[in-house]
Amino acid sequence: MQLDQITFTRFIAALTVVFFHYGQTVFPANIPFLFENVTAGPIAVGYFYVLSGFIMAIAYYQIDGANRGEFKKVRYWIARFARIYPVYLIALLIIVAAKYKTLDEDWDKLLSQIFLIQSWIPGHPITLNTPGWSLSVEAFFYLCFPFLIFWVYKKGIKQLAIFSIVLWIATQFILTYQLNSEAYVPKNHLHDFIYYNPAMHLSSFLLGMLCGIYLKHTQNKQTNNNGLLLFLSFGVIFLLIWARPYLENILNIKLAFTNGLLAPAFLLFIITFARHQGVISKIFSNPKLVLLGEASYSLYILQKPIHGIYDKIIVPRISLNETLHFYIFLVLLIILSILSYKYFETPMRYFIRKKFK
Repeated sequence: MQLDQITFTRFIAALTVVFFHYGQTVFPANIPFLFENVTAGPIAVGYFYVLSGFIMAIAYYQIDGANRGEFKKVRYWIARFARIYPVYLIALLIIVAAKYKTLDEDWDKLLSQIFLIQSWIPGHPITLNTPGWSLSVEAFFYLCFPFLIFWVYKKGIKQLAIFSIVLWIATQFILTYQLNSEAYVPKNHLHDFIYYNPAMHLSSFLLGMLCGIYLKHTQNKQTNNNGLLLFLSFGVIFLLIWARPYLENILNIKLAFTNGLLAPAFLLFIITFARHQGVISKIFSNPKLVLLGEASYSLYILQKPIHGIYDKIIVPRISLNETLHFYIFLVLLIILSILSYKYFETPMRYFIRKKFK
């Protein structure tokens, strides 16, 4: 099943992460109406998890029972390792090289990041190459996926649906309750648990899986006439993110959209777009936009080391305003991400998979 039209959405989501980290005061983030959406990076990470579960199900779930035994766990794990680890390691090593003078203070954090377990350890997620915490979460999903897919084969999609929905409700309750408790302090251990622990994001991945399996079972129901639903599904996401501060004031509680609260809206958008065959789908399937989507992982994981290099080497030597510096950095990051995808990420993926075939 070809889903090229969805690939570019990964690039858009990754851009919001870059704006969240480095571009909150530049255009278009400096437009009040757009600020929440343009800088919705932490929420976009949740979109990545939902989309990851969806894509994994599309790629590996077999409707025909005769083909289900062909799925090989070790081969799958090697493929996922080859996909995420080489550029992840390069980004980490750049950060390590920049911090080598103080690295003896962070050796435990370095070890946790090398082994992709930092999201499990309070105090470790947002250290060294900070975006890497989400790869620690993703690695846990990849570890679980073969067991989850065989569980679905044995128990059926209904059991996955029940478990996913119950876990999603429990996750939102725990997150909202703890976020508004007296024990919560930004950046403390409770903060690290509710925002970064893989268990707090698992429901997003499972719901993505659920909808990917659903789509495979309903492939023949694709239609050309869902452009309005696609627009409405995107509009719901946009308005919910925009309205979050107002909802907090009305409800008098803190809300977090980062742990899958918007997963149902994301899934409506993903399924609608996957079935869409109109003009928007054709535009998003343009090879140049698909390439940007494919390079979005490098863009995401390399943003901190590249920004560090830019900030240290370019900013002191060239006197420009903040907006120009941000966009020069962003263009360089996009170019380097494309080069990374084409000449490092992809060759390394093929090399590792061939080496351990």
